[in-house]
Amino acid sequence: MGICLPLYIVHSVDKPLIFLDFIAISICLSGVTIAFYADTELHNFITKNQKLQQLGQPMVPILDKGLWCYSRHPNYLGEQLWWWGLALFGWNLGQNWIFIGALINSMCLGYVTMLVEKKMVRQNYRADAYKLYQRNTFVWIPWFNFSSNEKDKKKD
Repeated sequence: MGICLPLYIVHSVDKPLIFLDFIAISICLSGVTIAFYADTELHNFITKNQKLQQLGQPMVPILDKGLWCYSRHPNYLGEQLWWWGLALFGWNLGQNWIFIGALINSMCLGYVTMLVEKKMVRQNYRADAYKLYQRNTFVWIPWFNFSSNEKDKKKD
């Protein structure tokens, strides 16, 4: 409920838009766009691996293409941008406490991220590749470093 409070506040307080609202809109739209593309890339990756598995062929161990070469969890980054953008809307409306919901959401997603990371390195067919991916790719916020595959291609 705390996470959704910014939506309630934005819809219940009638004030004209200010410059910070446009920043909040940009953050929210960026978040939705990043989450959409990251989830689409993840869906395509999973679908491809399922087909490879059905054909008895080796699966691709990690997704490190597209947005996933910049962040190990770009879908989570997109989601966080959405919620923090909404919190900024609430803050712009004078509700300073509104960041609590986004903070709780970030903490929960941080915990989920740790669980996913542990699961990925426990899977035998991807453990080594994922450990290398962890060393070369940021968890959430990308600083435009390249994944191991792209670094190897550049060396050739």
